[in-house]
Parts: sequence; C-alpha cells; structure tokens
Amino acid sequence: MSYSALRNWAGKGFWAVTDQALFAGTNFMASILLARWLEPAAYGAFSVAYAVFLLLGTLHTGLWTEPMLVYGSGRFSESFAAYQRILLRSHWRFGALAAFIFLLLTLGFWTCGAQEIALSFLGLSLAAPTVLYLWLVRRGAYVLLKPQLAALGGALYLILYLGLSLILLRTNHLNETSTFLAMAVAGLFSAEAIRRRMKTGSDRITTVDDVRHLHWNYGRWALLAGLFSWVPGNIFYLLLPAFHGLEAAARFKTLMNLLMPILHFNGALGQLLVPGMVRALSPGKLRRFALASLAVLTAFALTYWLLLVALGSKLMEWMYGGKYLEDSDWIIWLGFAPVSAAVVAVISSLLRAMERPEIVARLYGLLAVFTIIAGIPLVWIYSLDGSALTLLFVNALAALYFSRKVVTENNLLTGI
Repeated sequence: MSYSALRNWAGKGFWAVTDQALFAGTNFMASILLARWLEPAAYGAFSVAYAVFLLLGTLHTGLWTEPMLVYGSGRFSESFAAYQRILLRSHWRFGALAAFIFLLLTLGFWTCGAQEIALSFLGLSLAAPTVLYLWLVRRGAYVLLKPQLAALGGALYLILYLGLSLILLRTNHLNETSTFLAMAVAGLFSAEAIRRRMKTGSDRITTVDDVRHLHWNYGRWALLAGLFSWVPGNIFYLLLPAFHGLEAAARFKTLMNLLMPILHFNGALGQLLVPGMVRALSPGKLRRFALASLAVLTAFALTYWLLLVALGSKLMEWMYGGKYLEDSDWIIWLGFAPVSAAVVAVISSLLRAMERPEIVARLYGLLAVFTIIAGIPLVWIYSLDGSALTLLFVNALAALYFSRKVVTENNLLTGI
C-alpha cells in the first residue's frame, strides 16, 4: 500500500472512528446512566428489550445494509441515488412492521404483569423505525467513502440525544421508555442531516426488481449470518432472566458495557473494510489490505484488554457508583473477547467482499448451535459465570473457525 493510499485511508479511518465515537458514545453513556439510576430489575428489562431489538436489526442489516455495502460500492455506484431511494422505501415498510411487533409485545407483557419489560418495548416501538433508518443512511455514507458525513450526523445525534436525556433526567422522567423516545427523535434528525448532504452521483433509474433480486440472493445469506451471529453475544439476555431473573441480565449488561468502547471503535474501522476490500479486489492487493486491517484491529483490541486488566475494577466502581462490583473480576477475562472479535470482523468482511456470504452464514450457524447447546446448561447452573465462560469460549472458537476457513480454502486464497 502506497504512502498516499495509506494516508487517505488513515483520514477516512479518523472520521469513521469519530462517527462511531459520537453515536456509540451517547448510547454508551445512556446505558451507564440507566444502570446507575434504575433498579436492577428495570435495567435488566431494558437490556432484554434492547437485545431483542438487535435481533430485529439483524434482519434489517442482512436484507438492506450489508448488500448495500457490496452493491452500492460496485454495481450501483453510478446510480446510487436511485438505488438508495428504493432501499429507503423498503426500509419504512419494514420499520412500520417493527413498530407494530414491539407494540404487540408491549401489550402482551403488560397483560402478563411484566411492566418493566412492557415499558421498554413501548419505547422501542417508537425508536425502531428511526434508529434503523439512521443505520441505513449512515452506512450509505460509508459506501460513498464519506465517513465525515456520518460524523456530522453523529455530532447532531450527540447534541440532541444527550440534550433530551438531560431534560428528562432533570424532570425525573428518564426511564427505559423515555430513553428510547429521545433516541428516536435524535436518530430521525441525524439521519436526515446525513442524507440531505450525500452527493450520490447519477440519478439513473435502477429497477426495483433488480435490487430485490440481488439483495435477496445476497441478503438471504447475510440474514442468516446476522441471525446466527446475534446468538453468541445476546442469547444470554434471554436465558439469564428465564433462569435467574431480570437482575441477572442487568449484571451481565454492566460487564458487557465495559467492552463496548473497543467493540464500537473497531466496528467503526470495520465499516470501511467491505467497501475498501471490494475496491481492492485484485490478486496481492486484497491480501495486503486484509493483513493490514487485521494488524490494526487486533492491536487496538489487545491494548484495550491490557487497560481492563489494569483498571477494570476501578472503572466499574466509578461508572456504576459502587453498584454491581460483585462481578468485577470477570472483566479481566471478558476483555479478551474483542481480540477474537477483531479477527472475525476482518475475515468475515473479506468473505463478504468476495461475495461469499454463505460461508459466513454457515460458520456463524455452527457457533450459534454450539452456544445454545453449551450455554443453556451453563447459564442454568452457573448463572452469570456460565454466561461469561460460554461467551469467551465461543469468541475464541469463532476466530479459530474463520481463520481456518480462509487458510484451508485454496480457491479463496488464490482470489486474494
């Protein structure tokens, strides 16, 4: 990679990290505030509802966002404006369905007397359409390799979300419902700020049938991969309340919160991987790009792990005001999970860029099956300890599976 190319990608990486820091940082701070001020059962309900929302988000990502990263960077790069309009119309139909599903869940939980969870799903019914809209528009900026536009939206999101949350806190109305309402308002205005500033090139017509056909052929595998990849990181938010109550889910969430900064940081860089690899699809060049990406992401993850080893317990005490300290020893071990996740992020991006999402789906499917088979008895018997142990092992296994697949598949190696 030449110096000018390296400098160009470093600049884009800076804006990508800035964007991710602004968006993820506000959500991270809201999660910390809820952990400090809500009762453990209420915070556990928030954690459960958000995990279910992420499951719904995998459907959206698999069918719209992930194919867009590939086809928007390649086949539809000259007609991205028309292509994006087709995707946005489909998104709003999906968003309306998501809101309806969450409202049904709200009614069901309220009828059963689970008011904490019902209030969380009520908030998600309002936030889901606009948050998913924001996800799609932000990724569009990455397709155009304009992460500075996403960062602009991130700054607006920071001001609106934290400003609204502060007003809610001062008026004693900050709870699991109002937090999602603030997220919905901030997400809508931030998405519009990004979309209206995107220069999308030619407005040449792209047929809806072509887009649907391509997205389904690619997205069905991305959809499966997303659903399967949700299991290792989020199934514990459903298992823990089922076996040990909402408080157990709250305790697990407080541990995972400490991993979010590095996961979001590497996730920001990871948003550039698929479009960058698509543009680097030539023998030798793609290999160098992938190895450089792997070195950068794993280096950051290892550095963060060392930070958690040194300061993990103190960080938990400071963040949660002395609450949830009984589980602080686990943060040292869980800190290694982002290292494994960095390896998986690079290799899975490589496979997606080569239009081989079926391999990603199959590997994640194996991991999902293992997580369920091993996780259910471990969580049932050992509660949070079983969840943490399963999470660590599955992340390490994922890195091993993905690495082995690239090494053993000769047809993949010859392509890079």
